[in-house]
Amino acid sequence: MSIRWRLTLWFGLALGVAAILAALFFYAAIQNWVISVRVDTRLSVYSALTRDELSGGTEDSIDYDLAVATLPSLGYSDPDHPDSTIWVQLADADGNVLARSNNLGDQVLPVVSGEKVPMTASGGTLRILPYYFEANGQTYQLAFAQSLSSVNSTLVTMGIALLLIVVVFVTLATASVAIMIGRALSPVKKVTATAQSIASSSDLSRRVNYRGSKDEIGQLAATFDQMIEQLDWLMRSQRSFVADASHELRGPLTVIRGNVDLLKRNLREEDRSESIRVLETEMTRMTRVVNDLLVLAEVESGQLDREQTVSLKELLLDAHERALLLAGGRQVVIERQEDLWVKGDAHRLDQLIGNLVGNAIKYTPERGTVTLSLYQDGGWARLDVADTGVGIPAEHLPHIFERFYRVDKAHSRRSGGSGLGLAIVKGIAEQHGGKVSVTSEPGKGSTFSVWLRL
Repeated sequence: MSIRWRLTLWFGLALGVAAILAALFFYAAIQNWVISVRVDTRLSVYSALTRDELSGGTEDSIDYDLAVATLPSLGYSDPDHPDSTIWVQLADADGNVLARSNNLGDQVLPVVSGEKVPMTASGGTLRILPYYFEANGQTYQLAFAQSLSSVNSTLVTMGIALLLIVVVFVTLATASVAIMIGRALSPVKKVTATAQSIASSSDLSRRVNYRGSKDEIGQLAATFDQMIEQLDWLMRSQRSFVADASHELRGPLTVIRGNVDLLKRNLREEDRSESIRVLETEMTRMTRVVNDLLVLAEVESGQLDREQTVSLKELLLDAHERALLLAGGRQVVIERQEDLWVKGDAHRLDQLIGNLVGNAIKYTPERGTVTLSLYQDGGWARLDVADTGVGIPAEHLPHIFERFYRVDKAHSRRSGGSGLGLAIVKGIAEQHGGKVSVTSEPGKGSTFSVWLRL
């Protein structure tokens, strides 16, 4: 059963139960009102008139002899409303009927004992109001009664009408809700259809493009579109990654294969030595690419191998010492070095700083300067690596952290770069809940900034 019909069924059941309970409450209230207001009030009025007539002029006292003599002529009938007839009966404490009104005919009212308020008798068809008085040293019961046949018939008719109203109301309301639920769930159907279309065609360019209200259904549709957008980006990124990795490895493999073929021939010693040197160079390059790919895969998994309290100042000083050995004629200076500690993987963070410093040295000319800074910026530890190198053109800045992306491809290949260093930096920063950015001006240099949560 679909969710639409399940929701409709549950709504119909809940509404039906609520409507039936409301109808029962209304029926009971009407029944109580009709009996207590119409019947009991009428019985009380005629009871008071009869007692007054049988009192013999004595207040609050009934003349027994007068009651026995007069009672047959009492009783109150309405020719237009036979069910409104009032019957009167006198009985002693043992339940013996001593006198009764003529309108009772051959009937005898049930004698109730101990009751002093109106009550229903004879299976709900009779309403009796008893009154007790003392005479001749005995207790007598003067009972006033009215038939409930007309009232019960009216209540039955009203009950049937209420039942029909409940059935019609619940049916119409349930049908209306089924239509509204169908309309409300139409975006879900569209999401399902889009998902099925994507699954069958592998076309991740399709979207739901929901234009309705921003309720839960709208949020579901928007979230689905965002998920497909991310999947589409991931798939395109994966295809690009595979193509780039294949391209990066194809060159060294081609060179290696060519030199291996040369080595099979009778070469002069100097040519053989050159081929071996080229083989070693390309194998080193391939090893670097493969190692960087493995590192990037580990970093982009989002999992930290170990988490410890790391001193960024110590990592910065270690990176500075290593940079001095590689700087040549370049200056590597530390501008600020605050003592900051973060939670993370010391090896990965050291790799992050090393990649940034190495990248700055690579693109800074002789007699240029690489400046390192570590300081607190709000709730973040900020690491800046600035250089006075060639800079990065503005059109390349949005892509600088992409895998295998190179601004100067010829220079990068000559220097042995794999094009993965900055992608690894970005991955490590995000792995630690941080971020990385770059500002640059061609001909003046670049500044890479990393923020890590303190």
